[in-house]
Amino acid sequence: MELKELSPDSRVWIYKSNRPISKEEQSQITNELNAFIPTWAAHGNELFGAAEIVKDWFVVLAVDDSKSYASGCSIDSSVQVIKSLGAKLNIDFFDRMHVLIERDDKLENVHFSNLAKYPESRVYNPLIEKLGDYLSNWLVKVNESSFI
Repeated sequence: MELKELSPDSRVWIYKSNRPISKEEQSQITNELNAFIPTWAAHGNELFGAAEIVKDWFVVLAVDDSKSYASGCSIDSSVQVIKSLGAKLNIDFFDRMHVLIERDDKLENVHFSNLAKYPESRVYNPLIEKLGDYLSNWLVKVNESSFI
């Protein structure tokens, strides 16, 4: 299943890596997530989810709550998969102090405290919670964001 096949109201989790993810690593991540998603369940109920790697920096995971609600335990299991992938590949998916911006058609990983230096750049909003927002409003101008 692909993200675009899920309801726009689906819950989404965006994991930004601390560095670009190589093509080989992307293949491994995709394979492991493709194996995990069909087994993903909440209280014995299958979850309808999807994942993708975006811009060589992000792992995006979503679940369609309109079909089956993701519980705390099922969310924890997905976090454990991401942590395991990070440990295997030496990637930190949980550094919340850095965000990715687009500046001069290039991607830069910057610390939150430095965002004000780039008001006209665009930032990938790490606070997105719904798939519809991810698909339509994930990339916003720094000076129009709630970050500065």
